[in-house]
Amino acid sequence: MRLFWFLFFGLVFPATALLAQPSNDTLEIYNVNPWVSGGVGLVGTYTNIIGLPKVKDKERLTELELERLLRTGVNRFNQSGLTQDPAKRENAHQVSDFFMYGTASMPFLLFLDRKVRKDYRDVALMYFETIALTSNLYTYSPLGPTFIDRYRPLAFYEEVPVSERQSGNMRNSFYSGHVATTAMGGFFLAKVLHDYHPEWGNRRWLLFGAATLPTATVAWLRVRALKHFPTDAIAGGLIGAGMGILIPELHRKFQNRVKVQAGFGVQGNNLGLIWVF
Repeated sequence: MRLFWFLFFGLVFPATALLAQPSNDTLEIYNVNPWVSGGVGLVGTYTNIIGLPKVKDKERLTELELERLLRTGVNRFNQSGLTQDPAKRENAHQVSDFFMYGTASMPFLLFLDRKVRKDYRDVALMYFETIALTSNLYTYSPLGPTFIDRYRPLAFYEEVPVSERQSGNMRNSFYSGHVATTAMGGFFLAKVLHDYHPEWGNRRWLLFGAATLPTATVAWLRVRALKHFPTDAIAGGLIGAGMGILIPELHRKFQNRVKVQAGFGVQGNNLGLIWVF
């Protein structure tokens, strides 16, 4: 919820200010309808604000469930989630917050790019839309914790107080929202720079490689914080990266798709609407 308001004031208000300024520049990269993207962002913000507390307020774990967890364990790939030091979990959690908020805020830097600056209103609204859709995917989709109950690693650690292990939020391990949010911000930034700078050639693809660094860091930290197993972090990274790339790409695909064509001939004048594939 804090991320929504932080990015809302940082992106939408500057975008609104730019909206009021006349510009002779024409949009070349993305087709962004401010009413549609802004509406999706606002509605998505509201639905996430009312939905996220419900996700966290699941039924508390019983002592019988905790005992069953210790007997069943986890698969070999996720074993690293059960070999961490619980005493270091809070520090890892705080550092992961820092990386998440920092990376999710990096698209602010697009305003410094001369090519992007003239379209900053559209890029800002597109990012606001991306945040809303990514957050609601976590809160409401069948992929997220609303429909999937998976115990967090912390629930398996007997040295942690039982009252903490029994929290209903212990059922929300899949998938990692922190990693998804980090990947969303990093890959959105990489995607926009990639689209605005074709002159960089193949070097543009290094942007996506750079976006994986904070994503992988947060994934590692969330495992260290006993919040998620490796598979939860990997899934969050893939989903966040997918949304960060997909939303701009969809806006790009719709750019210059519709054209109006006028013609004159013996039979008279004609006017046609062409959808370009």
